[in-house]
Amino acid sequence: MRLSIRVLLLGVFLVVVLCSGAMSSQTDPATTAKEKVLPEEKVLPQAPSKSTAIPGEYLVLFKARESILQFEGAARSGAVAMMLEMQAEHLATKYGVTVESTYSAISESSGKGMLFIRSEKAAKDPEFHKKLLEDMRADPLIEGVSPNEVQRAISAPKATS
Repeated sequence: MRLSIRVLLLGVFLVVVLCSGAMSSQTDPATTAKEKVLPEEKVLPQAPSKSTAIPGEYLVLFKARESILQFEGAARSGAVAMMLEMQAEHLATKYGVTVESTYSAISESSGKGMLFIRSEKAAKDPEFHKKLLEDMRADPLIEGVSPNEVQRAISAPKATS
């Protein structure tokens, strides 16, 4: 579980870094067209990035609570723990999901509750998955919901015969 989330976050980080690098080289007037062209033997084939959603697993981000950011140190940690507990209870009661883990460091720095949840029913029923996703996204307390995806940015070339 945690490995797939770390892989997801690493994938997002790599995409942002690669896109920002590509954008800066395209807009740099000092770079000539001749410098942009690489010799044929140095051009590597692009591996398509693949993502696979794990059925019934979601990352939920609650809207910021400004009152959390008014606390410092241990008081903020305690307030975040209470906030995450209340948000977990909300998700379990309203949507019948299981909270697998919370991200207190993100919550302490942003005031937004972030939770990793699982729904066994959504994992087995694609229609329920779509409805659950729509319902959570429409919840006024929730800022965003995303299916948990495993990102594969690098793939091995196909063997030739």
